[in-house]
Amino acid sequence: MGHHLFIVSRQQPDLYSYLTREFSEEPDVRVILDRREGERRRYPARSDVVAGNRRQADRREKVEIGSRLSTLGYAFVRLD
Repeated sequence: MGHHLFIVSRQQPDLYSYLTREFSEEPDVRVILDRREGERRRYPARSDVVAGNRRQADRREKVEIGSRLSTLGYAFVRLD
């Protein structure tokens, strides 16, 4: 059985309340507020530190979720 996740922007508290009520009886649906606060990546302060990026692959879905949160106020994710 697949699970579903609604991630709601913190700027949309009414939408969060609505979706929480609507899906409260659905065991496979979870509604959460976006917890991100900004750029998490910390850049090295010294130039002699290896400048490689530990993240090897582009995380396309993360970009799509951020875009949906800013345009729609929420993102819907299916978790298999």
